[in-house]
Amino acid sequence: MSYFMNNLMGESIDQPDESHIRRILSELQNADEEHPDVSLNHESGWSLSVFQDRAVLWENVEDPDVPPREAELDSWEEVVALLLELSRGNISAVESTDWTS
Repeated sequence: MSYFMNNLMGESIDQPDESHIRRILSELQNADEEHPDVSLNHESGWSLSVFQDRAVLWENVEDPDVPPREAELDSWEEVVALLLELSRGNISAVESTDWTS
């Protein structure tokens, strides 16, 4: 399965491994209003955006009929685990997160 991650400046990185995902997440310490998030996008259309406060936005960018959902995760390890599940194409594991909407 194919995936890519957008860093804080919006540059795409093809199929980053876990250490590269962690480096991209560390960029969030420099987030601002213009560049507030990083995201991992899977070929299935599912995308997970991550913000500085560990808030995540789960949406299918190819299907406007699927409403986006949000959650605030307790730790950066949870964020990394969720991103890794999406990178593997394990959509059901991401879906099982406690989403607020």
